[in-house]
Amino acid sequence: MSAPKKILHVIDSLDLGGAQTFLLELVKHLDRKRYLPEVASMHGQGVYARAFEQAGIKTHSLSPSKIPPFYLPNFWRLMRRENYDILHFHLLGSNLCAKPLAIAAGHPAIIVHDQCNDASRDANPLLLAADAFWNRQSSRVIAVSESVRRYLIDREDLPEARIEMIPNGINAEMFFPAADQQKDDARHRLGLPLGAYIVGGVGRLVVQKNFTAFLEVARQVLVSHPDTIFVIAGTGPQDANLRGKVSSLGINESVRFLGHVEARTALYHAVDALLMTSDFEGTPMTLLEAMASCLPVVASRVDGIAEVCTHLRDALLVSPSDVTGYARALETVIGDPETGMRLGKTARETVLKKYDIRDLTRRIESVYEGVLCD
Repeated sequence: MSAPKKILHVIDSLDLGGAQTFLLELVKHLDRKRYLPEVASMHGQGVYARAFEQAGIKTHSLSPSKIPPFYLPNFWRLMRRENYDILHFHLLGSNLCAKPLAIAAGHPAIIVHDQCNDASRDANPLLLAADAFWNRQSSRVIAVSESVRRYLIDREDLPEARIEMIPNGINAEMFFPAADQQKDDARHRLGLPLGAYIVGGVGRLVVQKNFTAFLEVARQVLVSHPDTIFVIAGTGPQDANLRGKVSSLGINESVRFLGHVEARTALYHAVDALLMTSDFEGTPMTLLEAMASCLPVVASRVDGIAEVCTHLRDALLVSPSDVTGYARALETVIGDPETGMRLGKTARETVLKKYDIRDLTRRIESVYEGVLCD
């Protein structure tokens, strides 16, 4: 048998995010007899650095911070020194900064992982043009949803034959419905009340996730369900603004900020429902994890979410930014436990059928094989 092919995954950072969560599961499930993965973070360490190391994945931090951009010469030296068989790029920063260096070096196997229809590209024509230009020089682009695939074709003019649509996936064995004692234990760990109905919001505290709408929904729901607790698990640049929003809405006693929660299984065990108010998404890992945990989901009817979920079957979907619509859907779940249980059960079935990380890893390995044979 030939030696395993060396793969370098390049990502903006190892901080909290769905792309990082997916990458961790991907490298853990690659066939190590055929592929030897390493990960390069363009700047800093981040909360996921230890998880990659615990999984036995060699990691490289290319720069302590974004500025100055030491990651550019350090990536060039790493790429030339180690002679990787495949370079696999994740997130916009690595695509725009590191990938051009790989193309300039004439690397024959360059793969891009496009996680969502990032609004920053449409807002900046130069950014869109640059992303499209470098994507056209790549061997393959993996789109995590059909909407992302259509974006690459329609807005970036990429040839369809160069794009593979492979959604994100999770290890469903890690996420499962909680027994009563598991729920109590999880709430004890997070300092949450045992008897309350708890609504969770999980993700990076960034504009895209629209946690401002999440808090406005909380204010409406608390009028009819005053004992409900809303928790936000995540970190990010919107943290201070969101805490200020909680105070201005007068709902301080009913909202908890949990920060980064490393024990993700326990996090979903601690809550009764997931509320996602995102403005756009690819295939959100939070959604898949909550569905696998049998939680009822109320979410925005946007691109990647609507491709995963069917309204009334395995989630309640609402038009983006429709605060009253979110509130009414959430009140339905809170007031009708049988509906919540039905949605959760069907949601887990959807994940097991379509979003298991093992099956999706095999599909990505097929992309690797095709690129190496080109």
